[in-house]
Amino acid sequence: MSFDDEKALETEHGLIDTLDLPLLKSAGGLVCNDAQHILLIFKRGKWDMPKGRVEISSDYEQEAMREVSEETGLLPDKLSITGTLPPTWHVTLYQGRHHLKKTTWYLMHYRGDDDDVVPQIEEDIIECRWICLSDLPQYRELMRHRINYVIDFWHSNLAYSGRALSRG
Repeated sequence: MSFDDEKALETEHGLIDTLDLPLLKSAGGLVCNDAQHILLIFKRGKWDMPKGRVEISSDYEQEAMREVSEETGLLPDKLSITGTLPPTWHVTLYQGRHHLKKTTWYLMHYRGDDDDVVPQIEEDIIECRWICLSDLPQYRELMRHRINYVIDFWHSNLAYSGRALSRG
């Protein structure tokens, strides 16, 4: 791979062009409560974070809030976006064809009761669980690398500061 090829991969369009796959966009949230516990969902045998597809013309923040609320039962009026986190990319099978999927992640805060969670069974979510950071290692084996990456980024850079990446 030449330097120019590597440079092309650094941009979203370069990645899409290089892989020659249709793009799916999604948005989701790393949700924290006041105790700095994070909310995970158990879906299809994996611990994950709530997220969902975004239509081309949709507002990513609104879609992320809607998806988190729908998949977890969290009350929308007690959920807020406090910042952005790094996006993740992976190849997925959708409607019988491989797609490149970009997930835009938001850091969210929930001010309600931890017991407000209700898994969205029709989306194959069988459990929602608030996780203390000290208990996180026991969940990692059943988490995809991209989810571990987002959680690790948050934990290493932002967890105790109350900050997130600039939303600009």
